[in-house]
Amino acid sequence: MTCPLVRGVTKMILNAAAARLGQAYKETSDILQRNGLESTASIVNCVGGSNGDLPTEMQVSDLDDITAVLQNNDGEYVTNMIDASDKIGTSPLGDCYAMLCHSRMIPVLNNITGFRRKFEYGTGSINTISSEWGGINNIRAFQSSQGSITPSASLMGNDVGNNFIVALESYKVVFQRGGRAKYIYTPPGGHNDPAHLRHMAACQFYQGNCINNDLWVQNARSTGLLGV
Repeated sequence: MTCPLVRGVTKMILNAAAARLGQAYKETSDILQRNGLESTASIVNCVGGSNGDLPTEMQVSDLDDITAVLQNNDGEYVTNMIDASDKIGTSPLGDCYAMLCHSRMIPVLNNITGFRRKFEYGTGSINTISSEWGGINNIRAFQSSQGSITPSASLMGNDVGNNFIVALESYKVVFQRGGRAKYIYTPPGGHNDPAHLRHMAACQFYQGNCINNDLWVQNARSTGLLGV
């Protein structure tokens, strides 16, 4: 009979393994989607900055130009307007598209004139998520360490951030039948384990990533990234 303490420790280990595999699954899924956007999104070089590179560092004029392009392509906004608030240091934000960017873009975003962090939003700031950094006019920026960087790709040999600005339903994930994530656990005594020495755990999924309308996805390329 298995000792209750051993059963408890085993359960804790399996729960921890499941959590780590779940994180690995979602990061892998994000990477697949990122790679899909890299290969298909329309490219727009930022030119509103002052660093003399091509592309330059991102400025509000670059974001406004892409908003106009998406509006001209009938792309729907992802989020609704955030109303003003009577709290000090807050302001409203318009209907917005989503910008998916690398964490190294944070200094660039903070230096854009008029860019405001999510804690400066008005009464609708309750609808933010942890990865959201802030927004300006009709763009809300979401950063991740899994974002897209093209090394040494600018005119001056600097790294370039690929910032995907997307409209509603511009891309999607397609799962084959039975392809959603599964947690698989094999207890000791499984295949090739006659002495009952080894546990096995894994995460399995298979999916496809596609663009619904490439007119609704724009890649705003920017320099000025945080160094590594």
